[in-house]
Order: sequence, then C-alpha cells, then structure tokens
Amino acid sequence: MEKPFRLAASIPEKIPTYYQDLNDDDITAAFKNFDLESNFELFDRQTRDPNSSNFCIDFGDDDAWCAFDLGSDSCSRLLQTPRPANLHTRWINLWMPYNQKNTLHALAKHYDFSPRLLGLMCSDPVPPKPAKSLRTKKSSATLHSRRSNKSRKSQRSKNSSHDAPSKDTILDSEESIGMTEMMQSTQLELVRDLSHYTIVDEVWHWSSVDWGRRFVCLGYNSLHNIRTRVADEHNDEMDNSRDTPHGRRIWNWLLLCEDKTVISISEDPFPFIDGNLRGEELRTLYTIRRNLVSVFRQLTKAPTLLREISLVQLPIRHRIGNSEEETAHRPTDAPGLLFYYLFEDWFTTYSLVTRREHGYAVELDRLRREMLVKANLTHIDQLHHIGCQLSVLKRVYQSYELIIERVLKKQEATLASLKNSHIVSGVVSGVDSLASSLPQVGSPQIPEADSLLGVSLSSAARVRFERLKDRIILYALSEIQECIDQKESLVMMNFNLIAIKESFSVERLTRVTLLLAKVTIVFMPVTLMTGYFSIQFANTEFTVKSYWWAFAIILAASLVLLFLFSFFSGTMDGKIISKPFSRMMYDISKRWLLHRKKRLY
Repeated sequence: MEKPFRLAASIPEKIPTYYQDLNDDDITAAFKNFDLESNFELFDRQTRDPNSSNFCIDFGDDDAWCAFDLGSDSCSRLLQTPRPANLHTRWINLWMPYNQKNTLHALAKHYDFSPRLLGLMCSDPVPPKPAKSLRTKKSSATLHSRRSNKSRKSQRSKNSSHDAPSKDTILDSEESIGMTEMMQSTQLELVRDLSHYTIVDEVWHWSSVDWGRRFVCLGYNSLHNIRTRVADEHNDEMDNSRDTPHGRRIWNWLLLCEDKTVISISEDPFPFIDGNLRGEELRTLYTIRRNLVSVFRQLTKAPTLLREISLVQLPIRHRIGNSEEETAHRPTDAPGLLFYYLFEDWFTTYSLVTRREHGYAVELDRLRREMLVKANLTHIDQLHHIGCQLSVLKRVYQSYELIIERVLKKQEATLASLKNSHIVSGVVSGVDSLASSLPQVGSPQIPEADSLLGVSLSSAARVRFERLKDRIILYALSEIQECIDQKESLVMMNFNLIAIKESFSVERLTRVTLLLAKVTIVFMPVTLMTGYFSIQFANTEFTVKSYWWAFAIILAASLVLLFLFSFFSGTMDGKIISKPFSRMMYDISKRWLLHRKKRLY
C-alpha cells in the first residue's frame, strides 16, 4: 500500500494573494502549484491513497492550484471568498462522506441544499449483517422479553409497598409498555429499511436529479467491471449475486454550482476497514477511481506519461488553437466540461457490455455450444440468472438516459404570481405593464431568469451530453437488448433440443419395439408348430425329418409374410443404430489420431 504523503516542495512556491488573504494556515500550507511536475506526482499518488479524504482544485487557463485533506473550516472560508478571475473553475471532491459531515454541512449552507438532500449525503454506510441464524435471533428476542418482563415485575413489586394499584391498572400499564416497545422497534426497523445506502444497494437503477437555485445535483449508481473471487470478510453475503451484474456498485453525487464549482462525492467501497486494504481491495479501489484519476491528470499542464493517449485527452485546459472565439468561451465551458467528463466514465460502459467479447456475450455463446452437445434444464436456470443481470443493466442505463434528459431539459421562464412575489418577468409580452401596475413593495424585485431552478450548461457540455445519450442507446442499450433476445432464443432452443432429444429417444424405442415385435411375429408360428409336435396324439408319431420340414416351411412363410407386411405398411427400416457401424469406427479412430497428435506437439 502506498503511504500518504504530506506535500513539501523543494523550492519555495509563491502562494497567490487570494489564499494568503484567507488567514488560514492549513490553506496556505496545503495549496500547491498543480502545474509543477514534482507537485503533480505527489498529488497523483494521493488520488490513489485510500486514506485521502478530499481535494480541491482551483484552475484557469494559465494557473492551477490543488490541496488535499482540507478541514471543514478551510472549505467554508474558500466557499465564502470569491475567487480571482484567473481561477475561474473549482473542483471539490469528497471521499468517505460519512466522516466529513461538517464539510457537507458547509457546502449545504453555502449552496442552499434541501434538508433531505443533505441528509442523504450524510447517510452512514450500511453495517455488515451479523452471521446469526433465525433461531439465534428468536432465542435472543425471547431472552430479552423475559428479562424485560422480570424487570417490570420487580419494579411493580417495589412500587406495591408504596401504593397498591388495582389489577386493571397493572394490565393497562403492561399493555402500554408493550405497545411502546413495539412502536419503538417498528420505527427502528423502518428507519433501518429506509437507509439511503440500503435502497441504492437493493435498487441498482436508483437515480436522483435535484434542482436548486444555485446548483443541479445528480445522484446515480456507477458500475465497475470487478469480479471479486471471495466475499468481503465483513459481509456474509456474496458481492456479486447471481441476479445482479458481475460488477461493483458505487453511489455518486455530482453537482454543478452557479459559481463554476463542481462537487463530486463518492461512496466508500470499504467503509469498515479504516484504510487497511489488501492487494485485491487496492486493485478494486484503483478500478473504481480510474475515471476520476484520469480527469484529475488531464487538469495539469505538467508533462505526464499518459498525455499522448487519445482516449484520455480532455479539452478542459488543453486546446490546440487559440482563436478569439474559443478563448472567450473557455471560462464558461470549463465547469460544464468537467461536470460532463466526471459523469461520462466511458471506460466502465465499454468494459461491461460494449466490447465485442464482453462477459455476457461469451457466457451466452458458451451455453449455446453446451446445448448443442447436450441440452438439459440446468441451462434454463443459468439463462434465467443471466436474464436478471441483463435486466438490471438495462434499467441502470435507462436511468442514465433519463438523467441526461433531465439535465438537457430547458428551464422555461414562466410568469410567477406577480401579486404575491417579488419576481418580475420581462419575457412575456405585456408583463412589464402588468408588473408596473402592481403595487410596489419594499423588498427588491428579482428577475424571473434568476428565480429558475438549476444551473444552465454551456453548449460545449450540452452537445457532449447529447452524444453520450446516443452512445448509451446505440452501444449499451442495444447490446443489452440483443443479449436479452439471444437469451430468449436460447431458452426456446433449449426446449426444442430437449424435445428433439425426447423424440429421438421415442423413435429409437419405437424401432427397438418394432424389431422385437417382428422377431416375435417370425418365431410365433414356429413356437406353435413346436408345441403341436410336442403333443402325444393316439396312434400318431412325428419324425425328426417331418419336424424340420415343417419348421423350414413355416419359418420361410413367416419371413415372406413379414416382409410383405413391412413393405406395404412402411415399417421396413428396423435399424437400432441410426449411424452405420463403419462410420462410428471411423469417427472414433479420427478423434484418437487428433488427440495423439496434440499430445505429440
């Protein structure tokens, strides 16, 4: 595991006046020049450190400054102080949000989050389920009830010396105590069942789009192609269930604020390990943070090894041309582009279902080949679980599509109640005269454009969200639907193959039955003749010669009549083995030679 680093530069850096004027020692000590190669290497390692809690990047076209592990007071000072024009965009990222509730409260207070949204962000992780059987739970509940009854009886016996209540009063008190305990336990179970992380873990396609006057917030599950070989030691259930996709689910909050601030909050995949991760858990953490680290690396102008890879080059701070039109729009385009690329995470989509030989296509092809060899009902069960996983994936990507539609939806200016509010609209014709005719109140008038919910995206971000929507429909949803259709066809093929196999078995049994019937028909007359010759008639003796003459004549007549009956009834074929014996021997020898050849080479 990489040890956390406390950033220290060999050459003293001149901190901008903006950070010095905040009069916060933690801020001045933590913020470093993000475009210096030595600082960037340390920052890059901290993004992959499981003990890192948060970071903040302020950047513009020419300057960028970064700090890790800031406290809630420092974040509050940064939010309350306007940034200089050369640092037009800010990115605040939080890991382990349940340990940074003060920081979340500072963000909520500054951007006016709703209480429900803040409560969801501050939700505690779901504790691991104790490995207790139902009998153990019942026995513990019984023991608890017995102890409570005993304590109540002792309390009543103590109180009886002071005042002796009536029997009805005692019964009423017992009923009230029982009802109170039941209500409390029911409320605790209800709160436990309605936990935010419990819902998003049980409903993988759960998503949320919240609008505020100063922000737009996206909440969604991201899926990562991680196949864990063993279950988590702190959870008695397997991570990758048979009815959920083979991947790791992580809940994310993503906010775009009006002051060009982007906030990203990620669920902790290992909330009860306290940063002491093993090798496999570290690989899982790196995979989950891959897109975030990729975006993080693209924000620096320091030389990096991954700069030349085309798929990870992002046009946030790096541009080829410097035309006046592009230069004028960069400060307004950067927040929306950062917001988009944090949501996109195309690597996850590519690895799950978009690749040519992704896991579900390979699994379906394997089942198809096994069915052609020998079809059985166990394949139906496997196809059922694959269908459940594909259905979950389909709903997840449909939730992404709905999120994009909500983000791209244009907020139309509507005429609010001018009589009961301070909002004045100049969009609709005739509203100005109506507003001027209304009595003026002491509070200042607010333009209706400023009263709309949400934050508008720049055109650079909007066109990319539309492109992502097309990608999801064309490459993800269509591929999933194709796999679902293939699964349905394989189910029908499996039943057809089983039916064909049964028909072959019935045909084989019919052929054997016909052959035995024909043999019986051939030898039945001879058997009757033999019985006739074995009877001792008076004054009649049979010789051996006459017996064999009669045997030959009756057998020949039986064969001729059986041949004529088979020919005219269409039951001439009586083979038990459909494939010739010579062909069978040829196939066996061919397989043996191929096996011997493979062993030699």
